[in-house]
Amino acid sequence: MSIIDTPFNTESRIACLKTSGVSTIIRYYNFSNSSVFPQKRLELAEAEVISKNGIQIAVVFQQRQNSAADFSDGNGFAAGRAAVRHGQHNIGQPTGSGIYFSVDFDASTSEINNSIIPYFQGVRRAFSQESGGDPAYKIGVYGSGRTASLLRQRGLIELTWLAMSRGFAGTRDALDAGEFNLNQLPPDSKLCGIGCDFNEPNPDGRDFGAFTLDVEAVTPTTPVVVPANGNGHLQRVIARSGLRLREGPGTQFDIIGGLQFGQVVTVVSVTDGFARIDVQGDGQIDGFASAAFLEPV
Repeated sequence: MSIIDTPFNTESRIACLKTSGVSTIIRYYNFSNSSVFPQKRLELAEAEVISKNGIQIAVVFQQRQNSAADFSDGNGFAAGRAAVRHGQHNIGQPTGSGIYFSVDFDASTSEINNSIIPYFQGVRRAFSQESGGDPAYKIGVYGSGRTASLLRQRGLIELTWLAMSRGFAGTRDALDAGEFNLNQLPPDSKLCGIGCDFNEPNPDGRDFGAFTLDVEAVTPTTPVVVPANGNGHLQRVIARSGLRLREGPGTQFDIIGGLQFGQVVTVVSVTDGFARIDVQGDGQIDGFASAAFLEPV
C-alpha cells in the first residue's frame, strides 16, 4: 500500500488512487492558497471523500517555510493556531492524530537554534492554548534529520517526516537509526494524473499521525428531524476552543461569530455536515456551525 503527499485536490482522482493501492493521502493546511497551488489546502468535502473510500489522511502545515526568515516564535504561534482551528472546526480532525509543520530546506544548526526552535515553541504554545492546556494533536516536523533531532531533543515534536533529499544534514543518519515516522522517497512522481511524492512508514509500524473522519457523524445521510413544535434539538458545543459560526453551510462562507465550549444552542437541521443554529432559542437562524463538534444535551 502506498502513502502519497500532494498539493492537489484528490476528489476527482480518488477511485484511481484507491485502485492504485494508495492507503494514505497527505494533504496541506495553510493560511491561504497561492496561484501556483490553488487547491493546496485540504477542505472538508475532500476529506470526506477520502475517508468514505477507506483511505487515511495525514496533514502538514506549510506557508512557504523554505528559508530561516519564515520562522520565528510569532510565526509559529500563528501557524499553530491556524492549524488547530482548521483541523478542529473545518475538518473535524480527530483528537490524538498529528499535524506536521514543514521546514523545507537544509537548515544549519544556528538557523535551527535561532529560528526554527522558537517557531516550534510558538506552535506548541498555540496548541496548548487552543486546546485548553491539553493539546488535541501531536506535533510533527517535515525536514532534515538534523532539524528533527534538535527539535526532538527539546521535546517540541512527537512525529518526524524526513524530507526526500538525502543530502540534507542528518537525514541518512536518521534513516539508519530508524528515527522517523515517515520517510519521503525521491524522486517527484505522478499518479492518476496528479503530481505527488511517495513515502514509506517506519517498518516498526509506529503511528505517524494519520486519521480518517467518521463520515456518518460529519455528514448525516438524512437531515435531523425537527420536532413538530419547531424548537429543534438542544445540543452542546464540545470543541475545547469553541466553534465558528458561519453565514452558510460550508467553510467558504464568512465567519460571523463564535460559540463557546459548553454552550447550549438549538440545532434546527443538519445538512452536509453543518448545523443550522438558533442561538437565542427564538426560532430565528443565527448561523451555521460544524455538526461534528456538537452533541445532544
